[in-house]
Amino acid sequence: MRRSPALFKNCATCSLRAKTIVCDLADAEVTAFQKLRHSLQYDARQVVFYEGHLCLGLYLLCSGKVKLTRSSARGQRQIVGIAEGGELLEKHMFHDEALHEVTCETLEPCHICFIDRQAYLELIRRNSELAIRLIQLLSSSELGIRMDQRDLFAFRSGRERLAMLLLELGDRFGRKTGKGALIGVNLKREELAEMAGTAVETAIRLLSAFSKEGLISPDRRSITLLSRNRLIRLARI
Repeated sequence: MRRSPALFKNCATCSLRAKTIVCDLADAEVTAFQKLRHSLQYDARQVVFYEGHLCLGLYLLCSGKVKLTRSSARGQRQIVGIAEGGELLEKHMFHDEALHEVTCETLEPCHICFIDRQAYLELIRRNSELAIRLIQLLSSSELGIRMDQRDLFAFRSGRERLAMLLLELGDRFGRKTGKGALIGVNLKREELAEMAGTAVETAIRLLSAFSKEGLISPDRRSITLLSRNRLIRLARI
């Protein structure tokens, strides 16, 4: 981790301001916001924070991609989400003595702003419109929707779960190529297995089978989806 270069320090010209409630402020308040946040640069595969540690503020992902993981009592890890630029990494940090519910690790070089919780609360007190929008953000049912999706995930076969996962990654991070849709995030086979809820060996075997069936074209850590319609039928969605 290191301080970000000057290139990333001007919130006033940031193209993600309108996307992110936390820093979507009037021009007069952007300067005040910029003074209370710390702009940091992470290399790929660095941990930003750990599950169970005290949460001291807000982590806003300005660029890059990170994975969010949780651990079971037996030490098994599951990737519960991938976040990209413009996303607030956790929502519960406004609570006193809140603990991180996930571990956050970068998948690629990332620019992250850390915002001290107390300093940001002072800013909210002076901006009633921002306070209302934050209440709406914190009361959204996003987590419930995610858990419903996980429950649905659990009742499917490994083959169906992997197909669903590839479709989700393609929808969020895919970009069109001559062959199909290239998933624009590099994930290890172990990480795909964690997200699909299968053993690594099973994920590797299924990816090989998908490749032979002409559904995907794997190349090291990148995957191109060749037949979205067939994957949809396979996933039964």
